[in-house]
Amino acid sequence: MRLSFFRYNKFTIFGFAIILLVTLVAGCSAPAATPAATTASQPLYTDPKLGVSPMTISLQFTEGQSPTVTKQITIANEGEGVMVWAATKTASWLWMNDANGAIEKGNTKSQDVFFAPSGLSAGTYTDNITVECVGSRNSPQQIVVTMVIKPAAPANTGTDNSVLKKAVPAPPWDYSEYKDGNYNFRLRYPKDYNEKSIIGWNFSAVSSSNKEKADTIMLSISSSYGVDFKSASVELTKAAVRGAGGAPRQDPKLITNDNTTTLADGVTPATEMTYELKTAPTQSYECYLFGTQKGSRYIVFAACAELPYATDKEAVWKQIAHTLEFLD
Repeated sequence: MRLSFFRYNKFTIFGFAIILLVTLVAGCSAPAATPAATTASQPLYTDPKLGVSPMTISLQFTEGQSPTVTKQITIANEGEGVMVWAATKTASWLWMNDANGAIEKGNTKSQDVFFAPSGLSAGTYTDNITVECVGSRNSPQQIVVTMVIKPAAPANTGTDNSVLKKAVPAPPWDYSEYKDGNYNFRLRYPKDYNEKSIIGWNFSAVSSSNKEKADTIMLSISSSYGVDFKSASVELTKAAVRGAGGAPRQDPKLITNDNTTTLADGVTPATEMTYELKTAPTQSYECYLFGTQKGSRYIVFAACAELPYATDKEAVWKQIAHTLEFLD
């Protein structure tokens, strides 16, 4: 019995010794390497960042054209969060249906911009589309817009007007003169008409001899694109009566129409028309129109006065109209 017990205890003690040795060896292993020092990190942004393209838009038209052209700009949130944007402009010849919105991070917005040159004279027009985002980096951004309108080519009549034109005689009264340098023409009118500014007309004057009868003369330079002369004359008649102080109650009634006449040079085609326009149950105006076309423009002389006074003025109105003369 003593021998068995001794053997048992001998092996038990030996086993414990081995476990203790392994534990000591493990505890003496080399220490783990120290973590490498971290480098300084870049600043962390949490706000949006505005991106816009393109930065310039260029367009070109010919005077008298009136298409509506669509261009696209791209607005992007290149940062974090939600970017609230708004776009502004100044010119009336460009516009956007949506001028503001919100864009989440990493997203873009394709924005349509519309351009319409209708009614604009030859020249270079510029404006800026400003995109702004409150609280965003890179805000505001500007897109520079340039629109060039080239002069329209003169109509080819197939004749050499410089040879065939007649000299326009001086009028039979002392006169003042209106001259237009863009289309190179002049109009002469009696000195007793005092020039007066009327909105919508390039030139206007009122007779000082009988102011209460609203003897008014006017001259319009307007686009002819897509509008025939007769349709234009109706609107010009209503505008002339309003400029003279009347309030049109209906469309004017056409009294005379001659589209076979010419300017006093005997060559340049012209149209002569007379309208009556009622402004009250017992009041009407007569409006006389004399006009021609040059390139993409109607150049129209108009005169109006209350009836029956207008009847006495027709002869003078026609004399004034026939001083309309192109100087080239």
